[in-house]
Amino acid sequence: MALLLYDNPNSGNALKVRFLMRDLGLEWETHEVPLSRPRPAWYLKLNALGGVPTLDDNGFVLTESNTILRYLAQREGRVDLYPDGPRERARVDEFLDRWSATLRPALKRYETTASQTLDATARAAVATEIGPILTTLETLLDPGAFALGDLTLADFAAAPALHRSIASSLDLSPFPTIAAWRAAVLVRPALRLSLP
Repeated sequence: MALLLYDNPNSGNALKVRFLMRDLGLEWETHEVPLSRPRPAWYLKLNALGGVPTLDDNGFVLTESNTILRYLAQREGRVDLYPDGPRERARVDEFLDRWSATLRPALKRYETTASQTLDATARAAVATEIGPILTTLETLLDPGAFALGDLTLADFAAAPALHRSIASSLDLSPFPTIAAWRAAVLVRPALRLSLP
């Protein structure tokens, strides 16, 4: 087997890679990595920062989930997901960077609050705090089904957070474009098959 994914079922970053791999129709072997810190020494030899997942493609080792997404799309020649043209590709890269640096951390704050407390007041306070970021996301999204209009790596990268926003009961009714995007991504069969 050429592809080996160092994975954990509870890792959102691993989920987006599994989602893409299934959507691409790839086969792979899985080696489970515990999420407890510190990571095992054998894993740190493979991935010095200890993040999950790590992909091994016949000895070519990659870490960082968004890099893995880009690599797999290019490896499979999927220019529909990760375009060849510099401007079109830059739009996908821009969204991936924005997602990782700003948008995802805001959603994670809400998830963390929802998982740590039953206090509705605390959840409401965090929802209010992240409201401006959700408003910005609402304006960044294409009004079509997916983040940039057509399905791209941007949608794969966001899928775990979109899925978790349901479990955390994040109210997206004030953000109809985000809600429609979430619905379009979450019905993808490859995502449903990739969930733990």
